[in-house]
Amino acid sequence: MHLSEIKILNKLPRLKSSYIKVGILMSLLAYWGVILVGTFVTFN
Repeated sequence: MHLSEIKILNKLPRLKSSYIKVGILMSLLAYWGVILVGTFVTFN
């Protein structure tokens, strides 16, 4: 029981950093998507 708790605690920083990376990537994709859609709308 105690060993599994240590394993879970060791995985938490990796999970947090991966969620942060995914969040940054998704926000950048949304940002550029809004810019591209706005550009195409103004040209049409």
